[in-house]
Amino acid sequence: MLKIKHKEPIFALIMTGIQSFITIFLTEVLYRGGFSPALEWTKDYTRPFTYNFLLLFLLLASLHMFKRKLYIILSYLITIPLLFLGLASNVKQGIRGVPVLPTDLSLAAEARSMAEFFSGTLHFWTIVFLVVLSLLGIFLVYKIPNQQGSNLIRFLTSVVLLTAFIVIFRIESSNDSTFLKRKLMIIYQMTDQRTTYEIDGLMAGFIQNLKWLKQEIPIGYSQSAINTIISKSDVPEYPNDNDKPNIIMIMNEAFWDPTKMESVVFNQDPLPYFHQLQQEASSGSLNVTVFGGSTVNTEFEALTGLSTHFLPSGSIAYLNYVKKPLPSLPTILRKQGYDTTAIHSWHHWFYDRSGVYRDLGFNRFISMEFMGNPIAHGPFFRDKSVTDEILKKLKQENSGKPNFIFAVTTQNHGPYSTDKKEAFSTIETHLKGDASFSDEAESMLEVYSDNLLDIDQDLERLINELNTMDKKTILIFFGDHLPLLGNEYMVYEEANFYQGTDSYEEYLNMYSTPLLIWDNYSNKKESINIGSSMLTPIILNRAGLTGNPFTNYLLSKYLNDGLSKIPREDFYAVEQMDNETLTELKMLQYDILFGKMYFNDNKKIEVSKNYRLGYKDPKITSISIRKGKDKIVVKGQNFTHNSYVFIDGTAADKISGNTTNITIPFTELKKGTEIMVKVIDQNEKILSSSNKYIYE
Repeated sequence: MLKIKHKEPIFALIMTGIQSFITIFLTEVLYRGGFSPALEWTKDYTRPFTYNFLLLFLLLASLHMFKRKLYIILSYLITIPLLFLGLASNVKQGIRGVPVLPTDLSLAAEARSMAEFFSGTLHFWTIVFLVVLSLLGIFLVYKIPNQQGSNLIRFLTSVVLLTAFIVIFRIESSNDSTFLKRKLMIIYQMTDQRTTYEIDGLMAGFIQNLKWLKQEIPIGYSQSAINTIISKSDVPEYPNDNDKPNIIMIMNEAFWDPTKMESVVFNQDPLPYFHQLQQEASSGSLNVTVFGGSTVNTEFEALTGLSTHFLPSGSIAYLNYVKKPLPSLPTILRKQGYDTTAIHSWHHWFYDRSGVYRDLGFNRFISMEFMGNPIAHGPFFRDKSVTDEILKKLKQENSGKPNFIFAVTTQNHGPYSTDKKEAFSTIETHLKGDASFSDEAESMLEVYSDNLLDIDQDLERLINELNTMDKKTILIFFGDHLPLLGNEYMVYEEANFYQGTDSYEEYLNMYSTPLLIWDNYSNKKESINIGSSMLTPIILNRAGLTGNPFTNYLLSKYLNDGLSKIPREDFYAVEQMDNETLTELKMLQYDILFGKMYFNDNKKIEVSKNYRLGYKDPKITSISIRKGKDKIVVKGQNFTHNSYVFIDGTAADKISGNTTNITIPFTELKKGTEIMVKVIDQNEKILSSSNKYIYE
C-alpha cells in the first residue's frame, strides 16, 4: 500500500538538483577543454546554464517514480552519454570546427573505424573514464539500499515532472523562439553552430538541432506545382552525335591551391601543370558546402544537382537521405548508353558508398578492396593508384560504349604531419616580411604542398595518356573541400588568409576549391565559377547531352537567369537569390528526396541490374608448388589488394600477391583439397569469391 512520506521526496529532488548541476558542469568541462572555461561560461551565461539545468533536472527527477537502484541505472544511461557527447564535441570541434550535431550520430560505425587516426592518449583516457564510471555505478547500485514500500507523493511528483519534461522538450526542440528561450537568452545560429553551442551550452545546442532531423512538406507541394516549375526550362537542343565523349570526373581529396595565400612564399610552384592547364582549358572555382571534411556532401551535390544547404545542418546526405534510387548524373548517362564506373581508394563501406553508388545508378564500384596493388601513402593510397584504375577501365573492351568514370582520391587526406616529411619532399615555405609561421604550421603546409606536387605530376600523366587515345574525352577535376591545416584554422590564420570576419569574400575563400574542365577535342576555354550542385547540368551541357527535368531546370536557370551557385543562407542576398527560385528549388528537392517523384511522372528511378563491386570475380587457373616446398603460388585472374586464399574453407597467410598470383606458405595439399580465392573487407565480409579449384 502506498505510504505518504514528505521528507524523502524533497531530499531526493535536492540530490537530483545537485546531480544535474554537476552533470551539466562536467559536460561543459569536457566540451570546453578545461575547468576554467566551463566555470567562466557558467558565470557569464547563467541563464543558458539554467536552461540546460532545468531540462536535465526535469528528466532525472521524473525517474524517481522508480525504486532507488533502478533510478541509479536509468540516470547513468542519461548522464554517461551526455558526458561523452561533451568529449566528442571537443574532439570534433578541434578537427572540423563544429561540435557534434544530432545527424552525426549516424556516423557511429565510421567513427569507430577512424578511431585509429585520433590520439592514442585520448583513446586510453576515454576507456579509463568509462571503466571508472561503470565501476562507480555498480558500486552505488550494490551499496545503496532500495526504499521500503512506495511513496505516493514521490510517485505523483514524478509523473507531473515527466509530463512537464515531455511538453517542454517537444516545444523547445521544434521551435526557435519560445518563452523559455527568450527569458533564458538562448540563441540559435544555424550557420554558426560553434557559437550556438558556446553560448547556449552543449545540451541546449544539441536539442535545438533536433528539429532538422525531420523534413516538412513544402507549402503547395503537388503534381501540378512540380509540372509548372519544370515547364519553365528552356534547354538548348543538341545535335545527334553518335560519338559521345568519355566523361571522367575526379574529385581530388582536399585539393586546393595554397598559392592563393598571398602572404606565403613558395620555393617552387606546388601545382605547375595545373596552373598551365588553367591557362589552356576551362577553369574557375567550385563553391562547396563543407570545410576540412564531410567529403561526401560535395560528392552528393556534384552527382545529383541537389543542395545540402536545404538539408538539416550538419547532416551527411549519403547516410541520412540516400535511401532509394535517385536521379543523378550516372543514372542519366547510363540511360544514354554509358558504362558507369565509380572508383575510390578507400573502404567500400565508408559512408555506405557501396549501397549509395548503386542507388545513384553506377554499374560498378571499384573500391580499395578491388584494386590490384594500390600504393600506400600513410594510412591512405596515392593518386597514382586511382589514375591506374581509370586508365585500366578506359583501355578495356567495352562493346563500344562511352565511359563515365567518377573517381575519388585519398592521397591528400589529412592530418598532415607536423614533424616529418616524405622522402620526395622538395617544397619549402615562409611568410613575407618579418612575419613567420609556427614550426607546426610551416610543416603542415609544406607536407600538404609536397602532396600537391605529386598529385600534379599524376594529373599530367593522365592527360598525356588521354591525348594518345582515339576517343573524345572530357575531364572534370576539382577538390571536395579545403584542407584542414591545423586546428582553429592554424595555417590560414597565420598566413592572414582567414580573419574570422564572416564576410562574403572570406566565405568564398574558405568554401571554394579549384575547378578544371578539359577535353581533347574542342579547345574550349571559359571561366566557370559555380557551386558543386551545378556541376551535373554543366557537364551534360558540355558533352552535348540532355538531362532529366530537374537538371534541365538547373541548366535553364544557369544559362538564362544567372543562377551559378546556392550559397549559405546568410549570403542569399549577396548572390541575389530570389524567393521564387528558392521556393522552386526546395520543392523540387523535396519531391526527389522525400516526395512522390512528380518530376519523373511518379516513376521510380531504375538502378543497374548488373551493379557489382569490382570488375569480375577472381578466377583460379592453376596451383604450383615452389621447389623446396616452401611456398605455394595460386595463379589466376582478377586478383586484388584484398584477395586471400582459402584452403578447405580456412584462410591462409598471404606472403605476397598481384593481379595474377598469390603466394602463401607451403602446406600439405591432399587430393581433393578445395582451394578458393576470396575478396575480404576490413570487417571480414566476403565481397567476391572465385571458382572452386580442386587439387589433383
